[in-house]
Amino acid sequence: MVAGAALFVALGGPAEAQRLLSGRDIKPGTITSRQVKDRSLETKDLSRNARRTLTATPAGSITAAQLGVSAVTARALAPDSVLSAAVADATLTADDLSANAVGTDELADNAVGQAEIRNNGVAASEIADRSIDGGEVIDGGLLVRDIARFSGTLEVRIPTAVVKHTCVAAIVTDTPADAADADITNDLVVATAGAAWPKDLTYDVKASQAPDADKFFFYVCNPTDADVTPPNPSLFRYAIIGF
Repeated sequence: MVAGAALFVALGGPAEAQRLLSGRDIKPGTITSRQVKDRSLETKDLSRNARRTLTATPAGSITAAQLGVSAVTARALAPDSVLSAAVADATLTADDLSANAVGTDELADNAVGQAEIRNNGVAASEIADRSIDGGEVIDGGLLVRDIARFSGTLEVRIPTAVVKHTCVAAIVTDTPADAADADITNDLVVATAGAAWPKDLTYDVKASQAPDADKFFFYVCNPTDADVTPPNPSLFRYAIIGF
């Protein structure tokens, strides 16, 4: 009789315990890590607050070691962004930015000045047409060669004296305009003499016409009452400016 009762308890006890025990029967705060099977809890077992806490990135926890190659883009470095504040000043170089990564949206007004541009760092392809006016050009910063279509040095050879009250003229060849076969018939051609040019001789230049549209004429006149012999050769600087 005793053995039968024991068998009944052994077989029926667990079934009765499963049916009778619930969360209400467990005192709050009594289950610890020891009672929980390792790796048995799933995401759904955690509260929403716990999930947010576990997936949040603590402030200051990401350093250079946690960033992969090319992980930071120009878009991520927008003004006032978290990543922008995380990048130390003057630590990014041209090698860190891909081609065309920085556009007008990433640059504040007047953010780029002379100090940010290296010599010859900006090419014509980076400047939009008609985007530069007098406000972007330093006073006195442009030379003739910056605005002329063609410019250079001209050697004038007059083998004999320029006779009084006469003029001599010659067509100028082998200039960059001539080499480029450029039409300069409607351009402004200017020239200035070197210091050795005689003050009594006047000179002028004038664009030619077809079929010599890529050349210009050089004139020398002697308005005095005596023949004048210029240095041979005489050096002039010239510029061809388009309209």
